[in-house]
Amino acid sequence: MNMAFQALGIKREDVYIANIVKCRPPGNRNPEEDECEACMDYLRNQVILVKPKIIVLLRKCCVKTYFGKRIWNNTI
Repeated sequence: MNMAFQALGIKREDVYIANIVKCRPPGNRNPEEDECEACMDYLRNQVILVKPKIIVLLRKCCVKTYFGKRIWNNTI
């Protein structure tokens, strides 16, 4: 990511990166739906405090949790 930011002329100190889950699941597996949902209040509070201009969602877990199962199943 740092190389991508640099290529785009974005300073790393201007970027805040947060994960949807606050601890990695055993075996470094992808988080389960309930694990993602359990961390959403913490993530929402991070977003409120940081006040980002842009939010970029990466990976299926983030998109599915943010937009919900209904949208995920119907459009992606």
